[in-house]
Amino acid sequence: MAGTTTYYGVTYPTSTDYVKDGATAIQTVATGFDSAVAIPTYNAQTGTTYTFALTDVGKTVTASNAGSSTYTIPPTASVAWPTNTTLNVTNLGAGVVTFAAGAGVTVTNTAVTLAQYASAALVRTGLNAWTVTSRSGGASASGLTFISKTTFAAVASISLPTNTFTSTYDNYRIICDFKADSSNADTLLRVRASGTDLTTSTYYWGRLFVGVAASVPFNSENNSNGTSINIGSAHTQAGIGGNQQIDIQSPMLATKTSIKQVGSGNSLSITGGLVDNTTAYDSITIFCSGQNITGTIRAYGYQNS
Repeated sequence: MAGTTTYYGVTYPTSTDYVKDGATAIQTVATGFDSAVAIPTYNAQTGTTYTFALTDVGKTVTASNAGSSTYTIPPTASVAWPTNTTLNVTNLGAGVVTFAAGAGVTVTNTAVTLAQYASAALVRTGLNAWTVTSRSGGASASGLTFISKTTFAAVASISLPTNTFTSTYDNYRIICDFKADSSNADTLLRVRASGTDLTTSTYYWGRLFVGVAASVPFNSENNSNGTSINIGSAHTQAGIGGNQQIDIQSPMLATKTSIKQVGSGNSLSITGGLVDNTTAYDSITIFCSGQNITGTIRAYGYQNS
């Protein structure tokens, strides 16, 4: 045949070849379709960054990483996108997927992010214009997006993964479900940056609590210039452990990080705390006074819009 042209992954002979080489031309079209619609048509990605390519057209890009990932749409100058291209993405990993625009590209609805098992379609609507539409479970479906799950057993302290807090969200929700291994213990929290806890006397906090035993009345305590924040208690009794719901506000912004907690252990407690500096923090560490802890901590990001 004299020549072929490829559209959306399918190779077609030129119009004159249908007359000249009919049988060969038909075979070319059939082979092209077989290749384009072969099952599975996936592009499996496991890194924390990816730039879409022309070969992704007609496929589903699968993301799979425990940490946050950024997927970038390049401009037409770099990739000759066909008119009305749609890119399909499904997140199989625990880390959230965020979409970004390449140089000169405009992406509408970048607030859509993909939690685990969520999907989205990226639709090309102009030369360098794209729109992200959530197909299931994405940011538009909930005000909270799952970031990570950390499970641990008999450890003196547990730190969430580095970069749990990023510029993607301003505020975060931490759900803790754990217990002390040998006796009741206060649960303490420190903020963390680049793998290092803040241990200086920079924490301010106050706590209201009432004990589960009748002999322990409603009470309060507070501390200033401490080296951690007391967020309640962990208990050895099954079903009572350290069940904490913690909101972390503005950890990555140029303002003081505030911490609010509601939880139960051997007492019902409400805590308010503050880190008295404007440093950016990307994680937290939780530990108990002299006790090991066992359980699970889940982190979520509050959608900014």
